[in-house]
Formats: sequence, C-alpha cells, structure tokens
Amino acid sequence: MKKILTTALILAALFYFPFSAAAAGEAAPACTRLDAKAGGEKLRYSLDANVDGPVYFNDIRCGVKYRCKELCAMEMISFDTSAAVYDYNTEEKIAIGKAFFWVDEKNPASPILAFSTREAAEKYGGENPGGAIIDYTTLAEMLLK
Repeated sequence: MKKILTTALILAALFYFPFSAAAAGEAAPACTRLDAKAGGEKLRYSLDANVDGPVYFNDIRCGVKYRCKELCAMEMISFDTSAAVYDYNTEEKIAIGKAFFWVDEKNPASPILAFSTREAAEKYGGENPGGAIIDYTTLAEMLLK
C-alpha cells in the first residue's frame, strides 16, 4: 500500500510540477550504464533493473537518479518493481524496496550502500558515523531533488 501511495504522489508531482535536469539548470546525470551485470567487488555497489529490457548501473546513486530523472511514470513503475541492489556485506541480491540504505551525509558523492536488514545498516552506521539509514522511498525522494 505504501508503494502505491508513493508512486501516486510521484506521478502527481510529475504531472503538476514537471521536472527535468535541464529545467533545473543541471546537466543530465553522469551515470555509467553497464553492458552487463557488475561482478566482483563492484557488485555490492551496483543496481540492476528491467525497464523495457535489462539495465545495469555501476552504483546505486546512478541507477536511482536515472529512474528519477530519465524515466516516464510507467517506466518508473517498472523500475520500482524490478530493481535489485546487493547487500554490502554479503552481496546477496535484495529487491530495492526491501533494502536499507546507508547514505554519507557529509560527502554526497560517496557510494550509497545497501543492506538486507536494518540491523546490518545500523551496525555499519555505528562504525562509520556521519551517515543516515533510509529506505528506498526516502532515497528516491532525496535524489529527485
């Protein structure tokens, strides 16, 4: 239900307050789309989704920015239901809506890390102060700005 409400709010915002990177005076997101799923050490930072075919990104921030700034409403829904990230500690695949994200508040260019449990994210946050633990809805709203 929360996903449906969030999607409805995003759709309403798109129709009432059209937003594009060009309109905000920014360049388009500098994302690295990969030809195939990331592997090795890079897997824990990557994002995979299916939007009219598979799409792969080198990092979570890049993939979510692509979703927020490049996709139409229908494609956003496809992204939200298919996107997966990988647990920072175990590299376990996680549906994006079920992941907990650690975001460095001091350095917005640093990688966004995904965790399968809130406890794992909190443990990482305790060892690395200066970050926030957020859910996917909050992450998408943050990167929409």
